[in-house]
Amino acid sequence: MRALVLSDTHFGAWTGDALLRHEHHLARLAPQLDDVDELIFLGDLFDFLFGTVEEAFAAADGLFALLREKLQGKRFVFLAGNHDHHLVTREAEDLLELRIATGLPADQLVGELERRRFFRRFLERRLDGVEVDIRYPAYTFGDVLLTHGHYLDPHARASGPVGSRLLTRALWSIAAGGPEEPRTVEDYESMITLLTELLFTIAQLPHGTAAQRAVQHAAQRVGNAAGVVTGPIDAARRLARRGGPSSAPGGGPPAAGRDGLPDTSRAYERARTEAGAGPDPSAAAGAAAAGHQLGRVVRASDPIDRSLEAFARVVENLGWARETDKIVFAHTHQPLADGSARTGPRVRYWNTGSWIYEPDLSSHDAYRRYLRYGWPGTAVLIDTEEPEPRLLELLRDENPLKA
Repeated sequence: MRALVLSDTHFGAWTGDALLRHEHHLARLAPQLDDVDELIFLGDLFDFLFGTVEEAFAAADGLFALLREKLQGKRFVFLAGNHDHHLVTREAEDLLELRIATGLPADQLVGELERRRFFRRFLERRLDGVEVDIRYPAYTFGDVLLTHGHYLDPHARASGPVGSRLLTRALWSIAAGGPEEPRTVEDYESMITLLTELLFTIAQLPHGTAAQRAVQHAAQRVGNAAGVVTGPIDAARRLARRGGPSSAPGGGPPAAGRDGLPDTSRAYERARTEAGAGPDPSAAAGAAAAGHQLGRVVRASDPIDRSLEAFARVVENLGWARETDKIVFAHTHQPLADGSARTGPRVRYWNTGSWIYEPDLSSHDAYRRYLRYGWPGTAVLIDTEEPEPRLLELLRDENPLKA
């Protein structure tokens, strides 16, 4: 049995370029769907925190058309992330309302609840001929456990700057009280729901996303830093016509950076220009920075160790390592193959990365870290006949650092 694991397409988000909206990116993904039995989507398929529900579903139309074509007689498994967590909240609200309206216990409302599950009905319509399964918060394929990974956020905040630590304590005191660290699924859910429903509500207001952009605009103190939506392939092609971001003067081999990798200064300047970044480099992170503190605690340009150690705390707290030593997660937009944490259970980790282009342009070093740790267009392949999952870098050739 073979499963392809994708995540973090963020359809509908104004904070970046959702790559699988584009036909040429869908074409890069399509061959990977030919010989799999399952497509497992590991969360943040939609972005309801920085986009409207209607726009998010519309943006995903091309991907669903491809999946319907490629997965006939096969299986589609969906797990929510934090940016589409409202799908989880909505179901819980539906069940509560049915119990109040009917006076019946939950186990007698399964049929009625199924009829009210709009997302399942949507999937069954768009993926006609494909078996649909919705799981949360975790799923197992073979001997590999899979989960989105957003439960790591409280631990990442707790190890971050003072502001992040204070935010975590405040959220925990509101959500559940008690100890300053969540230890059960219910604990994690209480914290996640507080943030996601707040951002969801703002984004769905008539001018919600416009307000988010305005806040970002003011916070960054720059006139036009809210549009980091440059597609990497088109940008790379334009750069190539100008000699390429990694070409040395005179057309020789790439100039080396301080870390021995190709010089990316020209790629960085081009990305800043196409993002409409202002004169203040610290503001040039653009829209991607808008959701950093609340929507995404870990940036793709951050060192991977921080998110890995935070996720290891989740694995330990929830006992997920009792029956497996291989876990695939997502959320951080940092592709990872066979990583391990310094602390916690002896587990090997893979991360699916993302399919949204949100470069960190706050400095050249931050941009290089993004190219190194967070370049999009990745997936994980699980084959039960192979000893371990395999990371696929489907857009590696378009990365200025690795092309």
